[in-house]
Amino acid sequence: MISLRPATATDLEWAYQVKKQALGEYVVMTWGAWYEKIQHTFFTETFRELDSQVICWANEPAGLLRVERKKDEIFLSELYLLPLFQNLGIGSQLLESLKTEAHSRGIPLKLTVLQVNEPARRFYERHGLVCSAEIENHFVMTYHG
Repeated sequence: MISLRPATATDLEWAYQVKKQALGEYVVMTWGAWYEKIQHTFFTETFRELDSQVICWANEPAGLLRVERKKDEIFLSELYLLPLFQNLGIGSQLLESLKTEAHSRGIPLKLTVLQVNEPARRFYERHGLVCSAEIENHFVMTYHG
């Protein structure tokens, strides 16, 4: 039921709303507010169609996935699901696929997660990622397959 399609420029505003719904409360917990102009500008400037895919569940747009495949690591930059599509196993399936890819390439899978986002950190830990470093307001999590 899960499929991915390339993100396009027409997905930009929708993708921003997905991030806001999925991550907004944790941004507020970290920085005290969701500064709309700052968040929108940052998202617009960093939205990369090349690395981004729209996650679909039964052909319905459900979330955003952005993966940066580098020579020495796979970096999971964004995995955001709309609340309606959370806790259905979508994130687990996508993450397991990335772990398999990293293992087959012999490189780590890495990501960052806001320190206040306990549900996300626990999710990644259940899937075998460990906190390997801390950077401002974030944990770096790594999977060595």
